[in-house]
Parts: sequence; C-alpha cells; structure tokens
Amino acid sequence: MFGGLQRILSEAKAAGLAPRIVLAGPPPRKSEFEHEGCVEDADHVLDDPDGATCLHDVLVHVLDGTLPAMVLTPCDAVHVDRRVFSRLAAMDAGVPLDDEGRRQVLFSHLPEGWKATPSPTQHVEVLFEALEDREVPSIAGDLQSANTPEELAALASLKGRSFEGNGA
Repeated sequence: MFGGLQRILSEAKAAGLAPRIVLAGPPPRKSEFEHEGCVEDADHVLDDPDGATCLHDVLVHVLDGTLPAMVLTPCDAVHVDRRVFSRLAAMDAGVPLDDEGRRQVLFSHLPEGWKATPSPTQHVEVLFEALEDREVPSIAGDLQSANTPEELAALASLKGRSFEGNGA
C-alpha cells in the first residue's frame, strides 16, 4: 500500500541507508519481488530460511552478529520517508518510542554485530529487550503501519493526511 516496498527502499536509499535487505517471506516471494521490479534499490533480497515458522525465526537467522549497524523497517510502514530514516539512523542504537510511548521494535536502530537470541516464546519483541528505549518526538507519529485499506484510512484520518491510490 501507498507505494509499498519499492517506495520504502527508494526512501531508505535517498537517506543513505545501507545495506538495504529485504526479508521477502517464504519462497517464491524473492523471485516474485524481483520479477515485479519492486526491489531494485535493495542490496539483498532473502527468502525465509528453511524451517522458519514466524518472523522471530527469520530475524534470529538474519541477525546473526555479522551485519553492520542498520535500521529495521516493516514493509507496511506507510509514513516512513527519508526524513524518518535519517532520524532513525541518527539516533543511538535502540528501539524508538511512538507517539503513545510504545516500543516500535520493527523500527529499531541496531548496532553493528547485533545478534538476536532465540526466545522459546518466539515473540519478536523479546529479541530487542536488551536495546534501550529512544524518544524521537519529531518522528514518533510516523512509526505506524497499515496492513489493510481500512487501517490506512484510519491512519490518514488521525494524521489529517490523504493517500492517493493503494500503491500496491
């Protein structure tokens, strides 16, 4: 929606973020994304590893301690743009708080060499418990996501914004 993955990658590139890694989901999503041309600004596009049953498993596999510092971003982050990416990259490593004070772990700024330790609960939030909270008032209201047209409309009405088309 609202430009989706292609828009997010373009904004991340414009903000100078690298590497831009897309976690595509189960096969054959990687090849579908590549065929659709929506991952041209990605440095890497990865299918889920064998045996992964949820996002927790994928993150544990990818965040193995070998990557540079990076900013995570969910693919349904409709308000993220180069300004938001620049602010997230400039903050110290940690988990940003949204405008209601909630930890937004999928927008985390991870330090170089971050290793996600598996949790028996397989909850994604647990993977980021060791990271400090970061207040980012200038972008806290932009740390939202929408998965349906109804959620997008609700976000637009809350922010007084309008979105043209669904961008899918």
